[in-house]
Amino acid sequence: MIYFELFGLQINLFAQIAGTIGMVVLVWSYQLKKVRYLIVSTAAMAIFLLESCLLYADADTFTGIVLNAAAIVRNLLMLFSLLRFRRELPVWAALLLLALVWAICAPRLGAWYTWLPPVLQTVYTLCSLSKNYFVLKGGALILEGGNLFYNASVGAYIGVLRQVVLVTGVIVGTISYALRQKRAHKKSGESQPQ
Repeated sequence: MIYFELFGLQINLFAQIAGTIGMVVLVWSYQLKKVRYLIVSTAAMAIFLLESCLLYADADTFTGIVLNAAAIVRNLLMLFSLLRFRRELPVWAALLLLALVWAICAPRLGAWYTWLPPVLQTVYTLCSLSKNYFVLKGGALILEGGNLFYNASVGAYIGVLRQVVLVTGVIVGTISYALRQKRAHKKSGESQPQ
């Protein structure tokens, strides 16, 4: 691994590169409609999984590895359900995945803030089952905002900066989607004969 020093801390260069690329890909995903969002955000989760694996030698990122792997599985199941059956992922499948995540993560959780990432992932997963795209984006805002708070709690200031960008990406993506919907609705209303 290649390390560099920043403010007296040893930083894993490859993990930082992976994290930055993952952030850019995830911000991009927040600008897309649901199916494309799922595809692109799955790629981002794979990059974040790589980042967590690279950091595992330096810190206990086991929970991050499990949560990123579970997010990839969840997104792939959601894509399969949407494309194959034209419906949202069944609640039972999401609950089964969440139960597996909690069974793996819970024994390793200690301080109150270590519980935050799996709780946030649970909230996001449940929000993602809704057909309403704004509920999905609301879940993403809770996830990214909560991760901002988590990173601040553990002193991960680079993570705080990343989460600020991601929260901004969710907000911009949601506003952009709402404006596109409003224009499309207005346009369809104008084209109908009266």
